[in-house]
Amino acid sequence: MISGGGDFGFKKLSTINRRMFIFGAAKAVIFFGILGRLFSLQINENKKYLTLSDKNRLRESRLPPVRGEFLDYFGKVIAGNLEVYQLHVVPEQVEDFRYLIIRLKDILNLDDEKLTKIIKKKIIKSRGKL
Repeated sequence: MISGGGDFGFKKLSTINRRMFIFGAAKAVIFFGILGRLFSLQINENKKYLTLSDKNRLRESRLPPVRGEFLDYFGKVIAGNLEVYQLHVVPEQVEDFRYLIIRLKDILNLDDEKLTKIIKKKIIKSRGKL
């Protein structure tokens, strides 16, 4: 009876080793699958998700409330409305900054001195970011 017990222990050990190898191989396959997918998302599809995240940003525009003029007893304006227009240009979203400024020159009634000043200011800011 004792002689048969040694053979059973070897089979049990062999079975355990085989299962450990299968589980280890399965873990390695899953790990490298996740690692491959991470590489695919971070490296291969970088531009796709960068574009999607840029489009996902909110754009805020402020519109002040319209109110009438406040007059004193003599009809003099105490508080009135003044039209103020602002143009905001985000340089990172403009492909050709000089072309944009030249097109806006006529709309904004800019003289050549102000035009060159704006372009130089943009160039100095862009050099500072490098």
